[in-house]
Order: sequence, then C-alpha cells, then structure tokens
Amino acid sequence: MNGSPHAARPSILVVEDHRSLRLSIVTWLQCRFPGSLVQGVGSGEEALAHARNARADIVLMDVNLPGIDGIEATCRLKAQAPKTAVVMLTTHDSPRHRLAAAQAGAAGYIAKRDMETLLEATVECLLQSRACS
Repeated sequence: MNGSPHAARPSILVVEDHRSLRLSIVTWLQCRFPGSLVQGVGSGEEALAHARNARADIVLMDVNLPGIDGIEATCRLKAQAPKTAVVMLTTHDSPRHRLAAAQAGAAGYIAKRDMETLLEATVECLLQSRACS
C-alpha cells in the first residue's frame, strides 16, 4: 500500500445553498471526474465542519450563503486547511467580490454564468497541480 498522501482519492466539496443546483453540480462533477470523491453541503458552517472532519482538496464555494457567507467561510477554511484550493462560484461577479475572494485566499473565481465553459478546466487544473505537488 502506498503511504503517499497523493495516493488518496481526490476530494471535491461543493458549497451551495440552492439544493437543486448543488445536486446538479455534484452529479456533473462525479461524471466528469469519476476518480474523485465529490460531496455537497448547503452552508459555510457545514463546509467548515466538513473540513474539520475530512480532507477536501478542492472546495467550490458560493459567495451568497445563509449564515457565514462564502468569503468569510473561505477565509476560515484556508486558516484551518491551507492546502485546500477554494474556487468561488457566484452570481456576484464584481471587482469588489473578486478582490474579497482573493484576499480570503480563493484560488479562483467563476461567475455562475461561465460555469459551463470554465468549471471543468479549472477543476482539472487544480487536480493536476495537486498530483504534482
């Protein structure tokens, strides 16, 4: 058995409060990245609890969440799991939101309107950099 930390199955967490969209993204990711463990939660608090109990290599984080918003959740998540790559998925595509996400430690920012064209390549790139690190 390989003791390398990279031998483990990559993990992707989708943080989205709209259940139907969350399930759709999780299902799509499971189809596109069948070697990955893909899970979804509905709030920033659930994302932080998940990060305390399980490793996530990539977190796809909505900005507008009930309770702790996605920017604050990203900041807290990066403090407890600095190697986790967080990509913001949001309808809020403004320079102010992009700056706040970058300051919180997000590795990427995708407007939901661009998910169809950008999400697969972004996740693929992050998975490849995980495999090389």
